[in-house]
Amino acid sequence: MAYSKTAFDQDLLKLAYGHYQLNELRQNPWDGNRTRYEAPGDANCKINLSQISRQTAWAVYDKVVRSGGDMYVGRLAQTQQLYRRFNLEDPTHFNLTDGLPINVQKLARWSVCINDCWILGAIHTHKKFCLVTNIRNTGEIYDYTRNIFIVTGRELYGLSKFGYQPEREWGSVMTFVCTNTQKANQATLKDYAYFTGEAARSNVAKAKISLFAQGIY
Repeated sequence: MAYSKTAFDQDLLKLAYGHYQLNELRQNPWDGNRTRYEAPGDANCKINLSQISRQTAWAVYDKVVRSGGDMYVGRLAQTQQLYRRFNLEDPTHFNLTDGLPINVQKLARWSVCINDCWILGAIHTHKKFCLVTNIRNTGEIYDYTRNIFIVTGRELYGLSKFGYQPEREWGSVMTFVCTNTQKANQATLKDYAYFTGEAARSNVAKAKISLFAQGIY
């Protein structure tokens, strides 16, 4: 079930520092005196950084919930090739630009937190996902040097935990459909953070995500 604005803010604030390392949300995000420069030296860009993270995350989540169509995930080199299809090739066009779609990500401001919100908005509305990157092994979903999930791996794990199953629809592109709406409806940022943290410590989980991406598991 889709988040209300209040429930969304509550979950985000609980996870802001410990999981997402959003230092600007460690303190009260409604404190208007806590301002920074978005661009160094640009006095016209003096803004509250906490407002960026919180409001952008909600705007992304809410727009996905209210939008139609399939969602496209994968590494940047492949997702960028879809920008023309969605009228996002212009350097000034972004997902949150009025009238433009949010089916493939092109955000002026991005973070792992905002990425999770994008995925959850689609999961809560049971949208189909298309994986446009060919995943062949665990090294393509997990960065062993930095010990973190590559974003595509994190996205795929969210789908695997929240009610989705793979299917091969056309060519080499894997698609993922929601087959358990109860799991999808109950997905939360808190669960996403917890499950992903557990998976990062498990070689078995990483292998399963890689197989899930290939439609094997």
